[in-house]
Amino acid sequence: MEVDLAGKAAIVTGAGRGIGRAYAEALAASGAAVAVADIDAAGGEETVKLIAEAGGRAIFLQIDVSHEESTRVMATATADHFGGVDILVNNAGIWGGLTPVPIGELPLDRWNKIMSVNLTGMFLCARAAAPFMMERGGGAIVNQSSIGAYTGGPKMADYCTSKGAVGALTKTLARAYGPQGIRVNAVAPGSIATEATIEILSDQGVERFVDQQCIKRAGQADDLTGPLLFLVSDQSKFVTGQVLVVDGGIVMQG
Repeated sequence: MEVDLAGKAAIVTGAGRGIGRAYAEALAASGAAVAVADIDAAGGEETVKLIAEAGGRAIFLQIDVSHEESTRVMATATADHFGGVDILVNNAGIWGGLTPVPIGELPLDRWNKIMSVNLTGMFLCARAAAPFMMERGGGAIVNQSSIGAYTGGPKMADYCTSKGAVGALTKTLARAYGPQGIRVNAVAPGSIATEATIEILSDQGVERFVDQQCIKRAGQADDLTGPLLFLVSDQSKFVTGQVLVVDGGIVMQG
């Protein structure tokens, strides 16, 4: 899909690796200047390097999305460097490194940490970026959900609950910011064969997901970039408050 984002400034959180890096590279390849925001400096700088080598424009911002002041610095620095903010991709989240834990054994501090990054972080980033979008006459926010929001997971209760709440937050932000020209949507990926997913599920676990899918192959990060570009571009200018499931047909099959 050909999308022209020349003159646009985008922020991608959690862009230091995996899906976030793929999002940042796709936005840059479509002409946007990209603020690569991540707590991981090495990964973030590598993403910026890859974008620059491909002829794109990017800067790295080391941030913690769960800290309000950090998100304000992120939005202000992006606007100062690129002249504004047009696109926010709320991709940062805790997934890699999680281990399945029964609900009765789930530590409260892990629950709180997941919520602070996967949910509160999206709220804080959106609230920080929105005023700069309003100055430009509008913009687009895309939140990262998951099929875990639909399927649940008794041993991943914190993660799945946080991603379910992303849908409600997306609709709430769409209603709040729609009159100011800001569209807010979400993408809910299925099993995407990133390093983090394989770390948790193993290669065999990813294959089990493929067995449940209509499309019989493992999902890749670049399977998500087309949906993202659609949602941030004028091709979806009358679309807001929606969660687009990109899962190879797992949820559809129940």
